[in-house]
Amino acid sequence: MRPRHPCRGHDAAWLSATGSLSARLQRARPPLAVQRLHQGVTAATPHERAVLGQVRVHGRWVLLTGAGQPMVFARSAVRLSAAHGPWQAIRGLGTRPLADVLFSRADVRRSALAVAWLPPRHAEARQMARVWQAAGEVPPRGVWRRHSVFWRADEPLIVSEYFAPQALQAWPAALGVGWHSHLVWQPRKSGP
Repeated sequence: MRPRHPCRGHDAAWLSATGSLSARLQRARPPLAVQRLHQGVTAATPHERAVLGQVRVHGRWVLLTGAGQPMVFARSAVRLSAAHGPWQAIRGLGTRPLADVLFSRADVRRSALAVAWLPPRHAEARQMARVWQAAGEVPPRGVWRRHSVFWRADEPLIVSEYFAPQALQAWPAALGVGWHSHLVWQPRKSGP
């Protein structure tokens, strides 16, 4: 399905890049820093509920900055039981990238990336606007969200990454490493 907001060229390259986003951001705008905004029990977003089947999840929210500028707001979520089981390593990451866990283990599988445009009134876009404003940046008017599900020992971990269009345009066109298009376009849903 085609997105309601166009995504072409430069934006599409970043949104469809597979592998570690943290590694790509480090190459594009060093040094990469991870600012942990929240870690612990939280309400699941609608798409997290759809994957995890729970209203309350263990969540981790971070702001990734490069060269001192906010680049990506990211949320990861697991079932509460998984935060003390196969995904317990996320509880001790601190300011390290989640990629340190996800891409260093042979027993972790990843789904295809799903990308959606979230208009300014969408609950997740409003959350990112607040994060961006708190970081001293102009809040975006809508955001790109990409997410995928990682599986370990039959337990899902959903990772959602939110890109502000104005920040995305400022990134280098060259990713520094190859990229492949493995996207599933999702229609925009009404409401939160």
